[in-house]
Amino acid sequence: MDKLMGRLSRLAFRLGRRTVLDKALNMGSKMAVDSALGSAAANLSLPLSAQRTHLQVFNVKPPLTVYIRGSHCRVTIRRDTAPKVILEANMQRAFGLELAAEQDDAGVYIVARRKPIRGQLSYTDFTVTVPGESHLVFNLTPGDIIFEAVDGLIELPAKQIFEPDHSPD
Repeated sequence: MDKLMGRLSRLAFRLGRRTVLDKALNMGSKMAVDSALGSAAANLSLPLSAQRTHLQVFNVKPPLTVYIRGSHCRVTIRRDTAPKVILEANMQRAFGLELAAEQDDAGVYIVARRKPIRGQLSYTDFTVTVPGESHLVFNLTPGDIIFEAVDGLIELPAKQIFEPDHSPD
């Protein structure tokens, strides 16, 4: 802070008040950005145990669609007879994640977004319990899906799930 004040007083003497105010704002914003980046870098060194859990229950009327969008996550799907969607999220290094879950007449929407810089080390483990009549939509970049106690038909278009093979014939 003393360095900043010294610079500002020298600039005021040379350039005049208006220019000094502009310079002060520029230097102050640079210092704020440097401070924020330093704070973010310090948070990257937090242990894996910096975690947060989240539980949310949605009362629904089947049939409905459950949309799950996430990055670097594992999603476990359970089936239940109750007309509820239950979201249990275990977030590792949660300081780098934003979790949102909402409901409307069409379904339930679950989004886990990684924050820039700090979110690179974050990971989410979801367990979602859904009624049997639910339609599921996943958008994972990348992620894993685990279905517990499957009893029936599951149709998955592999060409939309896996990247095409780019190897030469």
